[in-house]
Amino acid sequence: MDGGNEQRVAITFCFKAGLSEVETLVLVQKAYGNEALNRSNFLKWYSRFRDGRELVEDEERCGCPKVTRTEVNIIAVVDVVKNNRRIALTLRRLMSYIYGAPILDVSRSRTTTQHSR
Repeated sequence: MDGGNEQRVAITFCFKAGLSEVETLVLVQKAYGNEALNRSNFLKWYSRFRDGRELVEDEERCGCPKVTRTEVNIIAVVDVVKNNRRIALTLRRLMSYIYGAPILDVSRSRTTTQHSR
């Protein structure tokens, strides 16, 4: 459960417990500090729960898809990496940095680590 959903559960609980908007807002801000929903989002969710909403998840929206991992994109990225050695090497170095493992630098035929440059 992400932070937004967790806060919405807390808002629902406070609403069902009979706390007012102001009391609930104060508790959410106290519990979550800088990570708390802003006032306008808090009021939007509080009013949704007051109007009978039970679900804390966002509704599906049209527009840009959440995931852009498609067969077309995968093929395009693989093609770019295969045809551009600099990008391939940069990706290998990035993976080495992320996972901390040495990589084989095929352009120089030697093993390198994230600290070698």
